[in-house]
Amino acid sequence: MKDNKGTAILMEENIRNLLTSELHCAWSYFERLTHAITDLSKIAQLPESKDLTQKMNFDIVELLEVHVFSKEFISESVRNISLRELKYKCKDTTELIERMIRLELNSEQTLETTVSFINLLYEYAYEWHHLVSDFTELSIQLPRVNLVEAIVSSPKHLLKLEEDINNSLKEETEDLLIDSEPRLHSSGFSIIDGGAQLDVEFMDEEDFDDEEEDEEAQEDRIIPLFKLDKENIIRFQGAGLGSIGSLEWQRDKKYDKLLHEGHEAVFDKDFALALDKFSKALNYKETAEVLTLIGWVHSLEGRLDKAKSYCLKAIQNDADYGPPYNDLGTYLLSEGQVEESFKWFEMAKKAINYQNREYPYINSGRAYMTIKNLPKALEEFSKALTLAPYHEELHATVERLKKSIHSSSNVDDFKVNWQSSSEIETTETDDSPLN
Repeated sequence: MKDNKGTAILMEENIRNLLTSELHCAWSYFERLTHAITDLSKIAQLPESKDLTQKMNFDIVELLEVHVFSKEFISESVRNISLRELKYKCKDTTELIERMIRLELNSEQTLETTVSFINLLYEYAYEWHHLVSDFTELSIQLPRVNLVEAIVSSPKHLLKLEEDINNSLKEETEDLLIDSEPRLHSSGFSIIDGGAQLDVEFMDEEDFDDEEEDEEAQEDRIIPLFKLDKENIIRFQGAGLGSIGSLEWQRDKKYDKLLHEGHEAVFDKDFALALDKFSKALNYKETAEVLTLIGWVHSLEGRLDKAKSYCLKAIQNDADYGPPYNDLGTYLLSEGQVEESFKWFEMAKKAINYQNREYPYINSGRAYMTIKNLPKALEEFSKALTLAPYHEELHATVERLKKSIHSSSNVDDFKVNWQSSSEIETTETDDSPLN
């Protein structure tokens, strides 16, 4: 009995640790946002932001009244406050709930209160994050996904805007049904009774390019709503997984699964799905590996600027990880920046953590082929061969290059043969084909 009782207490303590971890995660996310809004932008002056501030203040007071204090402790009047004041109020509430978690209080009530406050933080953080994304170029780090779920939906202020637009369109449609005269709308469509004719203002190529850029920007700015389900914690405890170590294991497992699914999607040439899988993996663990893979998918769809950007993010995340140096060099090489690519290939060669160390030598060889320096190309390919002695294609390439140098054959002809024979790199490695 003592053993069972001791186990129950230990699990309860582990669940308290998990709740505290989730609480800190939500608060840190909210704090990052309020810092960006109050100190780095003028978002706090927007009517939408002011409205959110007062609503959240009221919701916090209501939560404390319902779950924590008796009515005698709650002021009957709730005054308007600034976002900065709200930030400190949220901080104080976070610290209060953290102490409630540590005390021997009613477990069910403490769980209910903590989850409600966490979801309150996430709900309003979601709205403010969209405002930051819409009106600034600031990038706010999303919270780590532990037990919370990430839901993609439209923020409330946009849903209200959409509702207003729909109501306006409905009124216009009703007016059109009454008036038989055709009307030209600002959208460029001429509405004719019976729908037999439509006059459309066509966009030029620049407009289409702008649309594509906007869509790409939207892809990068997908902001999910995070939500903690109380049942997830109960199930987590019931399964005997109520420890930080188990949580890390669960996260690692989901991360690895998403990476595997992302690689499969690339193999099937479903790049949109691959990007989705790798992006979800990024929510579980922000590693240089997954940042490099996201850049790789962007490169496969021709977005080299984005690909290079993600390589730089990967290098900032882990300077010892080799693949992003190599990939960045490869992207530069494909753009014709040969000399610049050499710098990155050299850094890739010196990287501490690199499984396929022959790749930067292969790509350096390709770069030397581009500037028709066959001896240096042979030197790089030969070094790659010492690192990957069983690479048949590499063997064949080295032999053909030796013959080409010996016979002084046309360099351009050789270049065509070398590129058309087959790719040296394959997708069957842990890294991208460029690595």
